[in-house]
Amino acid sequence: MNIRRPFLPDLNALLTAQIPNPYTPVQARAPFSKAAIAGFIISCVGLFVFAVAGPLGTAISGIGFRRATDRGLRGRGLAIAGMILGVVDFAFYLVARYLIPS
Repeated sequence: MNIRRPFLPDLNALLTAQIPNPYTPVQARAPFSKAAIAGFIISCVGLFVFAVAGPLGTAISGIGFRRATDRGLRGRGLAIAGMILGVVDFAFYLVARYLIPS
C-alpha cells in the first residue's frame, strides 16, 4: 500500500538557500547641476524684472545643461526650462522696449 504524502518542500534546500537582504543600501542619485538651478531661478526672476536677466539666465542655463550632460548630473530639464524662460523674458523685454509706444 502506497500512501501519498502531501507536498512537503525539501528542508535542506530551504535552509541552505540564499535569502536576499531586504536592507541593501539604495544607490545614491547624482547631484543636481548648480548652474542649471541658478539659471532657472534667474530666468524666473527675469520674468518680473525685465532687465538683462533673460539673456543672463539663458546663458547660465546653457552652461548648466552642458555640465549636466557632460558630467552625468541631474537638472537637464531644469536647464532647458531656464533657457526657454530666458528667451521668453528677453522677447517680452524687446516687445515692451521697442514695439509698445510709451
